Amino acid sequence: MNAHPQRFAGRAIAVTGAASGIGRATAQRLAAEGAHVILLDRDLPGAATTEEAVRSAAGSAAVIGCDLADPASIAAAVTQIADRYPQLGGLIGCAGAVHVDGVQENPFLSKGLAGWDQLFAVNVRGMADLVHQLAPALVAARGVVVTVSSEAAYRSRAGRWIYDATKAALVSVTRSMAAALAPQGVRVLGVAPGGTITEMHINDHADPQAAREQMRGATGGNLLGRLAEPEEIAAAIAFLASDDASFMTGTTVAVDGGGAASR
Repeated sequence: MNAHPQRFAGRAIAVTGAASGIGRATAQRLAAEGAHVILLDRDLPGAATTEEAVRSAAGSAAVIGCDLADPASIAAAVTQIADRYPQLGGLIGCAGAVHVDGVQENPFLSKGLAGWDQLFAVNVRGMADLVHQLAPALVAARGVVVTVSSEAAYRSRAGRWIYDATKAALVSVTRSMAAALAPQGVRVLGVAPGGTITEMHINDHADPQAAREQMRGATGGNLLGRLAEPEEIAAAIAFLASDDASFMTGTTVAVDGGGAASR
């Protein structure tokens, strides 16, 4: 028996960044609650692995390639979605980039705007473009949009200032899209996760398995004293995307283990 309520039965919901991390966990959670999940990612093998995991759990999924840094790729994905799903119950934006070309730090004084265009393209412009182009399908279903920002939106770090700026911008864009789409019956919300154990961070290390165990032992700098698992962020996204959050729009919810409260 499925342990989750079927809050999304009969709905098609697209998830960007579905190949790994929070995106994969979100796709699996939504599918477990009855959604047909459209897996959007430029990493097609990774997205196929997510599709296999969803199907092995008796869920429904389909993969569509989409690179949020490439407007042509977005347009092609939108065409496929609009043709196959004229009513789109939701769009969840889990895709994101932390750094450019393997460079984790972008100090303002030494690197200037290096990486600005690529990070803003993936983390802000691509999601806004998807929502704009998919608006007719979202309106037809009175759907919901959930963006994934970060606790970094509310911090100032010299080494990752561009990434932090993109996440702050996404919080603002989320509010603006909510104002634009509310009259059409579409809710737009965001989550701002704290530190989360995902492949994006683990794969930066020579020994990913050791890095995962090290992260599981980290205090996380929050009140709960640990980092989040992707499934915990996915659970919050599922709530916001569901009718249980029907009177919520235009806000970004911190899912950070009390990180903001501890600073």
